[in-house]
This record gives sequence, structure tokens and C-alpha cells, in this order.
Amino acid sequence: MDELRWDGLVTFESRIDDAIVGALQGQDLSGFEIWRWLGSKEGASGQLTEALLYPTLYHLEAEGLLQSAWHEGEWTKRKYRLTATASGQTSRGDQRMPAAAPADRRSVSPDPEAGAWFMPPREPPPVASPAAAESSARHRPDAPGWAALAAYAEDLAARLDLPRAEQNRVRLEIADHLRDSAHSLERQGHDPEAATTEALRRLGPSTALAAAIEQAEQTPSRFKRGIRRGVLEIIGEMAFWLALSIVPFALALGLVDIVTGLGRLAGLNLVVLKTAEWTTSQAAVMACAGAFAAGRISLGRLARISRHNEATFQKRWALGGGAVLLAIVLVVPGYLDALTVATLLGVPVAFVAGSFRPQQFRESAYSARGVATAALFVLVVTFLPAVRLFDFDPNGTPGTPIARGGATVVLSVDPHPDGTFTYGLPEQTGTGSVTVELWPASTDWPFIVVDRSATAAVTSVQPGSGVDLAALPPYRQWWVVAVSTAPDGTRTALAVTIQTGTSSKPGSVLGWLISML
Repeated sequence: MDELRWDGLVTFESRIDDAIVGALQGQDLSGFEIWRWLGSKEGASGQLTEALLYPTLYHLEAEGLLQSAWHEGEWTKRKYRLTATASGQTSRGDQRMPAAAPADRRSVSPDPEAGAWFMPPREPPPVASPAAAESSARHRPDAPGWAALAAYAEDLAARLDLPRAEQNRVRLEIADHLRDSAHSLERQGHDPEAATTEALRRLGPSTALAAAIEQAEQTPSRFKRGIRRGVLEIIGEMAFWLALSIVPFALALGLVDIVTGLGRLAGLNLVVLKTAEWTTSQAAVMACAGAFAAGRISLGRLARISRHNEATFQKRWALGGGAVLLAIVLVVPGYLDALTVATLLGVPVAFVAGSFRPQQFRESAYSARGVATAALFVLVVTFLPAVRLFDFDPNGTPGTPIARGGATVVLSVDPHPDGTFTYGLPEQTGTGSVTVELWPASTDWPFIVVDRSATAAVTSVQPGSGVDLAALPPYRQWWVVAVSTAPDGTRTALAVTIQTGTSSKPGSVLGWLISML
């Protein structure tokens, strides 16, 4: 049995590499066609064995000297051609194969005996002889001996630490080579069983061949390119999804109006607390979606470029990237509340989840279900009951029932550039003196109520007068009520609205967590 030895040191300057490059001058050849040609050349046969053929080809491809693609013919073949880099470095004469002999009309493989190359026939091929038909039948996938060749290729692919697409490529290519090799041996006089056994012997143990192929494909330059591409994918996806945050920002206000309008039709008084934390949480949700996509795409790119199976880097990539993102979200400043903090802490978790579902070869990074899930996630966080969306009872002002009957009064809230607010009411509203009172409000699960500790309004102003919320105590939301006071002292609420107060100063997640301890 041929001893398989691969030290990964074959370079373009070596005799074998020069011979392969010479064989590919001006033509595309499969691995077996290259082997048959080099096997008949003096000197090359003593240096290159069938077991080292594909590791050498894959190494040259990794170095950018060869490129390959599948070609259709009598059988689909993986064929190699020189790149511009290899063609530019070749200066040792033309080693092209001799012209095709007219006696053979095979359109894909060379003559197994002469090693000559044959182009597809321009006229219909002659009728095959019974012996040729019998030989072709023996090499159908269901023919005797083929199962052993296919099993070897399957076992080899299963042992490879390569991406799935690359495993499949090697499996098909090695199966083709074994089939051609067995066919060649039969033409030399071997019976089918002996030809199969010899073809397998020449390639050697699948474990050794798998190790050689991995070493040839997994070059340091590919690994470095894979790491760079993976990092760029993470940065790009995170930037892309954060840029998309403008979409929920732009749509959120309109959606709020729709939701609260539908609530009024249902007899509810709905309000969304539109705080700075509210907008920060929307960006955090988009960061989670970006982190999931980044983990999924970056690991797939890293594996394909570096020629490794995703599982090889999966845990390290997921934990490493997740740790970096966690460090970032812990120190990035923002307006924080419990939901925003939880969403930001979900960013590294989303990256880990994406890494354990990497993008496969030719697989779209985004699915319709995934995009719908992300959109639903944004909506839930935007209008999450008891956190962002609340109901309130207009009769909730202590000792101040809502006015019955008559036209609905609208209390307008107008912000000003200096940070103050004015409150407007229609003229001639109410029968007594009208004032606008601000009461501290608190949340009671899905409801907003006047703070139970409050015994009086914090401030009272005339309609049209300005109020600086920043100068008031730091309540998160205010119960704003227009009150009409009759001469006998009877108080009647004309309109009630909820207004968010000033947000807390921007801080980090780490600082928020420490403050909660």
C-alpha cells in the first residue's frame, strides 16, 4: 500500500507543482486526468502518488494557483484550470498533453492507458461495442464494486473537518477518481473486484487521506482571511440592524396613535409612555436581531473561508463573540429601565444563539419567518402591557369626578424648545375657574393611577401657562388633569391625560445593575 505522507511544504517551485501547472496549460482537467498524464512522465511518477494527488491539488488551489468547477459530460467532473497568478509565474516550457487520438471518443476522461486528453466529439460517437456496454454497466451506481467505492468516499467525507459543501465536493471528486481508476484497471485486465480493491489500495486509508486533505486546505492564510471576514460580518450586521432602528423610530409614533385610537373605540383610555427609555429599548431590540444575524453569518463565513466544519469553531466563536458584545453592552451609555437592560443583555445571548445555527452554503441569512419574528418582537417591546402600554381611569383624580355629558374636552400638551410645556383647553370650558393640575402618577400593573402617597397636586397652572417638568420632583410620569372649580368649591375633572416626566440621566447597564444590588 502506498504510504501517505504530506508535510504541507509543496510549493509552486517544486517539481510536482510545476508538472501539474504544465499539464494544465491551456486546458481544464479533472484530478484523474492530471494523474494519468503525470504518471507517464519520467520523474513525476516517483514523487507523486495517487494518495498525494488531491492534497496537492487542494493545496495549490488554496494558494491561488488553481481554481476548479464542476463540468457536465458523460459524468459530471470537477475540473481544474490555472489562475492568472499561476499562468504568470510559469516559465519552464509547454508541457501540454498530446493531441487527442482519433480512436477514442470519450468526452470527459482521458484514455486510461495513454493518458491522452480527448475533447468532446464533433460528430455522433460510434455505436458502442457489447464489451464497452458491459463495462459501462458495471460502473453504474448499482453495479458490483461501486458500493465499496462509494462507501470509501462517504467515510472519507465524514472524517473531514471541512464545511458541508466542501465535504460533499471531496466526496464526489474522490468517488469519480475511484470509478475512473477502477475502470482503468479493468482495461488493463483486472476483474471488477480486483480493480475495485486496487483502486482503494492506491488511495490508502481514508483516515490518512482525510488528514492530508485537511492540512492542504486549512492553510494559515485562509484561517486569517476567515477570521477577518467573520469580524467584518459581525461589525457589518450590527451596524446594518442599528441603522434599521430608524424604521421602528419612525413608525412607533404612528402605531401609538393607532393603538390608542382603537382603545378609545373600545372604551379604554390607553397611553404609551414615550420616554427616552422607550426609544432606547427599540434600538436594543434591533441590536438583538443584528447580533443573531451576525452570529449566524459570521460563523458560516469563517468556516467556509478557513475550510473548517462549523462545529470546530462554534463554541469558541460563540463564547468569544458573546463575551465581546457583553462587554460592550455593559458599558455603552443609554437611557435605562428594567426592560431596556434586559433587552441589552439579550444581545450577547442572541449572538450565541445565532452561532449555533450558522448559515449554510447557499442558504439565505434571513427567512420570512425570522423577519416576521423580529417585527413581532419589536411590536411586543414597543407596546408591552404593564411596561410600555397602560390604561387609566379619568375618574382617578382624588375627589374629582369626571364631568358627565357634553362635548368631549381635549387637553392639548405643547412642548417648547426650552423644555417647558403649555396646556391648552377650548375657550369657555367649564362653569367655574379652570386650572391644570399635575399629580404624581405611578404604575399599578396594567394601569396608571395617581400616586397613593400624594395628598395634593404638585403644581397648578392656568391653561396656556408653561410648566418646566425638569424643575419638578423626578416622577417618571404625571397625571395631568384640567379641573373646573365651581363657586361652591365643587371640583369637576374636564379632561385627563398622562405625560411622561424627565428621563433619568444616561448610564451604563453595569452601573444600573450595581445600583439595583
